[in-house]
Amino acid sequence: MLAIQLHKRLPTFDLTLELNAPPGVTALFGPSGAGKSMTLACIAGLARPDAGRITLNGLTFFDSAASIDLPPQRRRIGYVMQDYLLFPHLSVGDNVAFGLRRLSRSERQKTVDAMLERVGLTGYAARRPQELSGGQQQRVALARALVTQPHALLLDEPFSALDAPTRALLRHDLLALQRSLHLPVIFITHDFGEAYLLADQLAVLVEGRVLQCGAPAEVVAHPVNQDVARLTGSRNFLTGQVVAIADEVMLVRVGNLLLEAPPTARLRPGNPVTLAIRPERIMLVRKDAQTLARRNTLHGVIVDEMSDGSTCTLYLRAEPGERLRPDALYDLELNVPVYIHERLHIAEDRHWTVMLPQKAIQVL
Repeated sequence: MLAIQLHKRLPTFDLTLELNAPPGVTALFGPSGAGKSMTLACIAGLARPDAGRITLNGLTFFDSAASIDLPPQRRRIGYVMQDYLLFPHLSVGDNVAFGLRRLSRSERQKTVDAMLERVGLTGYAARRPQELSGGQQQRVALARALVTQPHALLLDEPFSALDAPTRALLRHDLLALQRSLHLPVIFITHDFGEAYLLADQLAVLVEGRVLQCGAPAEVVAHPVNQDVARLTGSRNFLTGQVVAIADEVMLVRVGNLLLEAPPTARLRPGNPVTLAIRPERIMLVRKDAQTLARRNTLHGVIVDEMSDGSTCTLYLRAEPGERLRPDALYDLELNVPVYIHERLHIAEDRHWTVMLPQKAIQVL
């Protein structure tokens, strides 16, 4: 277990963080400049917190109260930075062996060969870093971090400079490697899809503070506030007022509509409330099914759309009597797969009914 409590004053905010990272991947996720890289630097011993305590499996790395601050080489931490920092004048083998100076030459060679095999670079020991692809350089940096048998691994956006197919391959390799090593891994990213894919635990960091930490599915389903909801993919934020609460439903007036939302114990009729709805959870109602009675539905027209080749984002403006955000250009943003967009001929037919499933509405 890597246990982190630290406080460090930075130019624009104070980094005040408390986090436990068990064996597995903890994704430290948040916008650029949130304090993620500084957190790793403090764990690795490359930066000194102003106060706090950092321990790994009972070994204290840093304790301001006890005046303990172990140097980086004594912390047994593997660290892969965003730009890898490979030595261009050294071969791949010598880069990997850089931390093995205490071993004999034959032992170093055996250890390096085994590690290169583990990361899929058998036969690359004599090459120079500049002769490798970006993905291969990343594997060398990972091998160098692991060859000293660290007790924890820190990864600072290691895939950000790679093309999409290489990123997908290395994400898979990282998961397989972590399962075999059973180490605490702290993985920095500002890509939510990557964080969700890799993490056993997701910690959302904004301006030096962890807003929420838990299993990725739990954080997505139950964000603690609007910042977390926005960072994890919600695009629709609706302000309204609680009208009534029953056992299994809360009626909320939003604009011109009454919506059924999940009840929340802390709210009472008359309270203001913000609802969040992820765009992929909004459902288009097929034209041949509109005769059925459906709750939380509204009718409107698609006023704009965007596509990344696999998903279409639709912007729907409700009819005048059903506006959720009367002062906005559109009311809802929803995502549909491209094949659904094509199958339903949405490019030609812009008038649709959509449904907001009660379970898809997050009460903030």
